[in-house]
Amino acid sequence: MSFMKRNALILGAGSALLTASVAAHAQESGHLSADYLKQATPLIHWPHGLEPRNVDVFVHNQGWIDAPPEIVWANLIDATQWPSWYANSADVRIEGGQSKLAKGVSFNWKTFGFSIRSTVDVFEPDREIGWGVDSPEFAVHHAWVLVPERGGTRVITEETQKGADAIKFRLEQPNAMYDGHDWWMSALKARSERMAHHQH
Repeated sequence: MSFMKRNALILGAGSALLTASVAAHAQESGHLSADYLKQATPLIHWPHGLEPRNVDVFVHNQGWIDAPPEIVWANLIDATQWPSWYANSADVRIEGGQSKLAKGVSFNWKTFGFSIRSTVDVFEPDREIGWGVDSPEFAVHHAWVLVPERGGTRVITEETQKGADAIKFRLEQPNAMYDGHDWWMSALKARSERMAHHQH
């Protein structure tokens, strides 16, 4: 391995660690830091009141996947298959006889040990999907954005949360959301790249 490549790998790992520590610090404090909020992408269509600057919890993760957006998208909307490749999801059931996620579709599932019902509120094929959580205790929006880049896909996922339960979870487990989404991103990358390479 060349000196430059090795240094690039070390720098890449360092920036991932730095991002994780910035995320943890931002979530541990009583409010979201301005520096952390700078990571928010302008590409996401947030529901009114759930924009990053207006919430109690904000998490940003991103990565690059060596597969076209349509393959990454196919994996994201095939929610009943998530548990087969993303271990932080279980018992996914899509309502209304739908086999895949779509605009206005609700689904029941377990994540982070909680049973929740989510509804897709943003849906732009091969580009952006977002869903909320149907709960009176807290408001949530989890978004995924796919951007074609370098023959593959730049994937950005962000989540915002508002409410007492969101603050409690953040204070008790400041790294949980970032780590869970990082894990989801890694699993999505592995699955999408395997599928893309089998097509060739």
